[in-house]
Amino acid sequence: MTTCTTPVLVVGAGPAGLVAALTLARNNVPVRIIEKEPQYRRGQRGAGIQPRTFEAFHFLHVPEVHERAAFFPLLQEHDKGSLESLNTFPMTPYMEPTPAIPYYNCKAMGQHVLEAIMREHLAKLGCTIELGTQLVSFTQDEKCVRVKVAKRRGDDEEEVEEDIEVAYLIGADGAKGVTRKQLGLTFLGTTREDDLIVLGDIRLEAKGLDRDHWHFFGTMSQAMITLRPTDELGRDGWQFVMSSRKTDLRGLVRDEEAVVNCIKDFLGLGDDVQVKEVICVSEFRPNIRLVNKFGVGRIFVCGDAAHVHSPAGGQGLNSSVQDALNVAWKIALVYKGLSPASLLDTYTTERLPVITEMLGFTTELHDRTFDQSNGENDSSKQVKFNLEDAMRRGGKLYMLGVNYRNSPIVVDEFAPTPASGAEGTHSAYGDTQEGVLRAGDRAPDAPGLVPTSLNRASCSISSGSQSNGMAVSTRMFDIFASTHHTVIIFAPAFADAEVRSVLLTLDQSLRKKLVRRVVVLPGPFPEADRPVDMSSGEGQAIDADILVDQAGHAYRGYVVEKQEIKVVVVRPDGVVGAIVRGVTGLEQYFEGVFGKTEGMRAK
Repeated sequence: MTTCTTPVLVVGAGPAGLVAALTLARNNVPVRIIEKEPQYRRGQRGAGIQPRTFEAFHFLHVPEVHERAAFFPLLQEHDKGSLESLNTFPMTPYMEPTPAIPYYNCKAMGQHVLEAIMREHLAKLGCTIELGTQLVSFTQDEKCVRVKVAKRRGDDEEEVEEDIEVAYLIGADGAKGVTRKQLGLTFLGTTREDDLIVLGDIRLEAKGLDRDHWHFFGTMSQAMITLRPTDELGRDGWQFVMSSRKTDLRGLVRDEEAVVNCIKDFLGLGDDVQVKEVICVSEFRPNIRLVNKFGVGRIFVCGDAAHVHSPAGGQGLNSSVQDALNVAWKIALVYKGLSPASLLDTYTTERLPVITEMLGFTTELHDRTFDQSNGENDSSKQVKFNLEDAMRRGGKLYMLGVNYRNSPIVVDEFAPTPASGAEGTHSAYGDTQEGVLRAGDRAPDAPGLVPTSLNRASCSISSGSQSNGMAVSTRMFDIFASTHHTVIIFAPAFADAEVRSVLLTLDQSLRKKLVRRVVVLPGPFPEADRPVDMSSGEGQAIDADILVDQAGHAYRGYVVEKQEIKVVVVRPDGVVGAIVRGVTGLEQYFEGVFGKTEGMRAK
């Protein structure tokens, strides 16, 4: 199958659409991304970025997201109309980063800032957002998707229709978007009609209101306003959230004066509150809905177009990013004719169990937060306990335990065999456990990998800088990328016959340019600078990075004994695709991804 030049169309320029477009562009796949809004949206919206999502941006080479994101301030609880603190506590306890988990804390970044960063990276790759352009309709067959889009031209908003052909279509156009509806996917679930939430961004100064805390006024069970300081909107910027079981908040999105008066009422400061600008206001009722599948043929949905749920737990934007990365690296391979179309079926297979489980526990969090007792007879102590208990986050919400262990394309020759008749329960949203690694889990990081002397002369390490002509250590996360698989061969010695066999097989593979080869030797290794024979034994040089795990982080994180040979394949999305013993298991994995017709070896 020859490589085509027809682009992939991404509908929607929110986080999901931007991640999908950037992943495709990084893989040299032509992409068009359209956005129906005539200008970029302002507003913080979902501002929580989870650790697993920082990892995704690392593999996409977008370091600014983690660098510019800020830690959430301590939460401070107040009675309505009072600045006196009733309780102060963290929403997420600070977690010290580890060698395996370098991003171990949830941080805040407004969605408008995140999107601007992503657009800058896309622009560098020659891809710009087509604003004021909406999807009208589509049809598809085995060869392409025929799409009708409508563009707004000029201030009079005249629409001009355009018919285009694209190789694939990714619908990231939200819960009300066209893609899911025209694709005929079900979107079953419920709407919490009584849980209206109003949120937005505002610039204000209030006497006595510090910017060191995220302030909560009132009670969730009755009426509450929260104010979170954010310098992304300026030194007087705040994101506010309002909820009420006693007052009808409908219509506030069209009445800035009512919004301001409501905030003043909860702060109890009257004219000591100076509002400089109401930047944006929106309202929503939590919906809990999920598609029956994430795609049909050449058309796929991700993010809010595929699932909606309560914002409790901060999983929405983060799940959208992971949806997009999962489907985009697979589309890139199929688009180039390197993988069969059946690979795209695994997008639904892998993501549907994850999102199903996520909807379950975010709904529980929502109920715990909003469906408390009415509080009329609660003591101050009980109210404080309820809010702190409801707002605490951590554990599985970090998404580090999200896994695809049951995926049909993962291969694990080291997984324990279940006892006869035993029915083990599997969680697609488990907690990360030290000393446990299965195919389908997130791949751990491991710093302190030191190149051998020959690597310093001839092998490329993506993050290895030079000091006095010598390459310094690298880390696993700087070897992984959204553009290739990484095969890591753990072995006691490079000269081992199985190591040579794996490397030779990869070197002769038709897909050798899509696979980065890394041999990791156990440390400490006092002879790390000795020359290493990089030939195949037949005079043919083998391309591989040979690294020494001087601090032992890689062997611990990947659960390898020093005298053991273990081959680990890491996918472009940072997921462990395979844990095998050698060539046989490796061929099984790559046949699942690249197809069985040609196998791994060149003919």
